[in-house]
Amino acid sequence: MVRPLLLQKVSGESQLAEAREVCEVEAALGDADAEYQLALFALGLAEWAPAAAIPRIESAAVKGVPEAQYWLAWQLEAGPLLPNDGVLAKQWYQRAADAEHRLALQRLADAHANGELGLRKDAGLAALYRARAERCAN
Repeated sequence: MVRPLLLQKVSGESQLAEAREVCEVEAALGDADAEYQLALFALGLAEWAPAAAIPRIESAAVKGVPEAQYWLAWQLEAGPLLPNDGVLAKQWYQRAADAEHRLALQRLADAHANGELGLRKDAGLAALYRARAERCAN
């Protein structure tokens, strides 16, 4: 329910409230993706409360939600909400890539191509990650 709301320029308050309520119920029942979606409410969808969102994202990432894993990696690498930690970012990118997250695959392809994130340059691995990312796009 949340993803389509993110794509709308203007979301109705009732739609947001309904989506949040569903996510809260599902998160309470242990749904890790719903926990991640709830974090989005605290990252600007309904309010700005990163201190509330980050623990939810971390929990969802540990439970295997690829989008949460990618978000953590991105913030650990470049974002202002978490301290810069390239080693940990690389680990989260890898976990998301293992779940075929297209953006994580692309980031690892670039990192291997350019020798970033503590990785050595490896054109072969870069090509493999790019091919996997392309399969996800199709």
